[in-house]
Amino acid sequence: MAEIRRYVPGDEGAVSALLRRTLLEVNAHYCPKGEIEWLYDRYTPETVAQIAADGHMYVMTEDGVIVGTGTVVQTGELECEIIAAFLLPEAIGRGLGTQLFDVLEGDEWCAAAKRIWLTSSVNALDFYEKRGYVNPNGYRTRGADSLLTMEIRK
Repeated sequence: MAEIRRYVPGDEGAVSALLRRTLLEVNAHYCPKGEIEWLYDRYTPETVAQIAADGHMYVMTEDGVIVGTGTVVQTGELECEIIAAFLLPEAIGRGLGTQLFDVLEGDEWCAAAKRIWLTSSVNALDFYEKRGYVNPNGYRTRGADSLLTMEIRK
C-alpha cells in the first residue's frame, strides 16, 4: 500500500520529473501538442516548489519513491481546486488514484468547500465521473485545449 504525506522541501525534483514524464507518456496521447509542451515547460522544480508553497501539496510514495502527487488550492472562500494530480504511468490502474483523491478531498480546504473543481484530460474523465465530478459546461464539453472542467458541489 502506498503512503501519502505532505510535500517537504526537496521533493520538487522528483515531483517535477513525475509530472513531466506522465505528461509525455500518458497525456500526450489525449491533449494537443502545444498544451503538453506548455505544461511540460511549466512544471519545473522551481514551479513545483511554488505550487507547494501556495497550496497543500501531497505526495504518494511506494518504497520511498514518489509515484503520485496532487495539490489543493483555495480559489474562493468556499471553493477549492485540485491541481497537478498525476500518477506515474506504471501506477495508473492500481487503485492509487482513489487513495490519493480520498486524501485530497479530505484536505481541510476541500472539506470546508462548497465546490471542488479541477481540470481533467480526456483520459482521466471516467475516473472523475466515478467520483461524482460533473462537467458544469455540459456533458464532456471540452475547452480549446481539449481539457474539461469538472466539479463537485456540496
